[in-house]
This record gives sequence, C-alpha cells and structure tokens, in this order.
Amino acid sequence: MSMKTTALLALLAVAAFAQTPVFDAPVAIEANGTPINVGTGGNASPFLVDWNGDGKQDLLLGQFLSGKVRFYPNIGEDTAPEFGDFEYLQADGADISLSSG
Repeated sequence: MSMKTTALLALLAVAAFAQTPVFDAPVAIEANGTPINVGTGGNASPFLVDWNGDGKQDLLLGQFLSGKVRFYPNIGEDTAPEFGDFEYLQADGADISLSSG
C-alpha cells in the first residue's frame, strides 16, 4: 500500500467516526460586574496569561481598530476569575498600539 493510500484511508476513517462539535452558549466576559465592550469596528482578541505574576490568569484584550491592548487583572481566583478595571499596556509611558494586517 502506498503512502498516499494509507493517508487517504486514515483521513476517511477519521471523517467516518468524527462527531459534530457541540458548543455551549456564548457568555459575556465581565469586568467589575459589567460586560466588557471594546467599542465598534472589529473584533477583540482575548488572551489569558499571568501578566502581573500573582499566579492567576489575567485577561489581555486587543482592540482591532485602535490596536491598543487592555490588561484586566484577575481579582478573583484562578479557578473562578473575576476581572477588575483595565489599563492599557504601555511602553516608555505611551500606550502600545499595534497596527492591523
């Protein structure tokens, strides 16, 4: 059996036994009890990371049009995060702004 045939059979086997993914309903992420809104015109880009070194996953949230990055500290627990007020990430005292594209 050739390598191509083996790969095709493996792909067909995976497709035959694959299940349709099931997703939970979307949930708004909140900061201080209010849904986060980064404004209009594009999508936010969330990323969880322990940014401030306290052992809890904080939220970094990019804004598409402005290119700024918001930092929301996790003021809850790592297993039950709660996010506080945001600050923009800065370098040399100026807000970081990343261009799109």
